[in-house]
Amino acid sequence: MKQRLLAIVCGFAVQLAGLLLIHSVWLKADYLATAGIWRPMAEQTARAWAMLLSILVYAIAAVLLYKPGPKSEPVWKRGLSFGVLLAMAVVVYGSLSGWVILPLPHLLVAKWIVGEGLLSCIFGVVVAAIVR
Repeated sequence: MKQRLLAIVCGFAVQLAGLLLIHSVWLKADYLATAGIWRPMAEQTARAWAMLLSILVYAIAAVLLYKPGPKSEPVWKRGLSFGVLLAMAVVVYGSLSGWVILPLPHLLVAKWIVGEGLLSCIFGVVVAAIVR
């Protein structure tokens, strides 16, 4: 149980830091170029609690879903496999669904998939390294 709690805390931190880097640094220019389709920054900031809650729920659910594989398999390989599955189930699904509903540039959606897909893999390795 302690390992899972630690994995949730560490997974939350990895996810939060990664999302901040992806969306506040790497994709900043993309968001400025498409400013007309997003909420004003004041409204986004007022809803920051919901983003933090969603990251916490994601970390809890992902850690609880993770099942350690055979001991003979390297931890990084188990974590990477888990991360790829997370990316397929969450990132690709969410990004393509958003593209269907919102007037998003396809390049932005591709960047979401690449950035958050890599983040999912890092998250998976962190979880696998903690939950043995």
